[in-house]
Amino acid sequence: MNEKEPRIKVLIKKPYQEIEEVEIDNELKTLQEIVGGLIQIVPFPTVKGVDLIINEEGKLESLDGNFFMPHYEDCTVGNAIMASHDEEGNLASISDKQKKKVKEYIDTFQLNEGEDLYRGFHILNHLMKEKQKVFDKKLKDGEMA
Repeated sequence: MNEKEPRIKVLIKKPYQEIEEVEIDNELKTLQEIVGGLIQIVPFPTVKGVDLIINEEGKLESLDGNFFMPHYEDCTVGNAIMASHDEEGNLASISDKQKKKVKEYIDTFQLNEGEDLYRGFHILNHLMKEKQKVFDKKLKDGEMA
């Protein structure tokens, strides 16, 4: 049985800002404070072993768009946390290799300030699907980390 790490290194991506690498307390309260509400945890697209932690009600609260996930045909809104997990599912520090892959993904699909997710979702989704084709080809050809 693994004990959960009391503090973990994570990536935090806020809308229209650069990704930050920070160390946080590995507690529900801390995660909720960062995302601004109830949390939802989903697997991060294309990066094995990474969890994406977001505000479960972010779209209902009309939080700013952050980055697209065309692999899920969806977009994150509000602050997003990326962390690894251990064999038992406990959150854990993200590895350097995982960080690089996450950053490549987000750099490809992040929204720019002024791009209105709620009014232009279908247009943005189409553009991101085109970017996804290029991204997936690079991934397949081994050009990504």
